[in-house]
Amino acid sequence: MRPRIFNLLAIAGVFLAYTITIRLGLRLDLAGCLLGGIANTVPVVIFGMGVRRIVVQRLVGRPLAMQLTAHLLLCAAFATLSYGLLIVLLGLFNGAGPEGFAVKPFSASGTAWQSLENVTTYALIAAIAHLQVAGKALHLSDKEVSGFQANGGAVKSAVKEAIAIPAVSAQPDAARLGPEARTDPGLSRYFVRIGDELRPLDIDTVISIRGADDYAEVRTPAGTHLVRVTLAEFAQSLDPAKYVRVHRSWIVNTHRIARAEPAGGGRLLLHMENGQTISTSRDGAKQLRGRVL
Repeated sequence: MRPRIFNLLAIAGVFLAYTITIRLGLRLDLAGCLLGGIANTVPVVIFGMGVRRIVVQRLVGRPLAMQLTAHLLLCAAFATLSYGLLIVLLGLFNGAGPEGFAVKPFSASGTAWQSLENVTTYALIAAIAHLQVAGKALHLSDKEVSGFQANGGAVKSAVKEAIAIPAVSAQPDAARLGPEARTDPGLSRYFVRIGDELRPLDIDTVISIRGADDYAEVRTPAGTHLVRVTLAEFAQSLDPAKYVRVHRSWIVNTHRIARAEPAGGGRLLLHMENGQTISTSRDGAKQLRGRVL
């Protein structure tokens, strides 16, 4: 669904929900219900748009602690501003004229209920913003795929442009492959598009890569990332002096191995510098043992 259509449907849904709730709870006439629905919807739309923009452009991909702090501050601002605008609009709609306009705060219980409602609304808006960013990144459009193929389908360029969306949690984010992120293959630092921004990634920071069907899960000190490149394609594009495919599902950066120990059956258990442990296959263990002095 296109974002504009989704936004219009969401606004209509919020308006109907408020209107019906006011009708059932306060038993107002149709005009009163519609005005109440408008008064409640307008703050959500105005401040919700601001929240979504900040989340998408400033928060997605930031460290978890930073995101939590920012969300707490944004939620408090959203709840306060939405409440203030709501009582102003209600005063305007309920006034008999310019002389009758009066801004009256809710009762203590009404204020508490409205605050809880605003906090819940903020949480929903923020969650949808995160999901939309993730969903947009996960799916390549036909136009992008055609553009990628038209440039020769160079796997190396695709890998380098796709390796970075800093994760906000243990769950992987999805990196988008787009022509705007293509770079000089001779560089060791690359830039990728995240929303409206370009952010750098040093290839040497990659610790491990796990195959996941048509995707590869890339781990760096910044977090976990999901890119639309198969593990076999990744293996062809990386420096074999640094990166070894130690299992059909794993590639590791040998410069990021803290230590290795026997795991039985000719296998090795790799302890990576980020605390991750990876079990090799027999063939993968042979490749690593070939580097033992």
